[in-house]
Amino acid sequence: MTTMITPPAATEAELIPLLRTQIDALDAGIARLVAERARLSARVQSARIAAGGVRVELGRERLVLAGYRDTLGEDGVPLGTAVLRLCRGPLQR
Repeated sequence: MTTMITPPAATEAELIPLLRTQIDALDAGIARLVAERARLSARVQSARIAAGGVRVELGRERLVLAGYRDTLGEDGVPLGTAVLRLCRGPLQR
């Protein structure tokens, strides 16, 4: 019979750098996804304007915010609002 020896569990303090590395990777991924969303949003805006529509469709934005609320609760709404604002791009005058 073979006895398996397991290494001692990492202390909580030893986990912090590993967990922070994982958080940093997630933050970088989120930033990449938001940048991609902004590019797609610009394409949608251009197509909508070319088709005679408006630049910002408030009904669509309400649906997007509802998705953030459904997933993250009320605290998700400010995050969704920030994403929408960032993805609208500069207002053209």
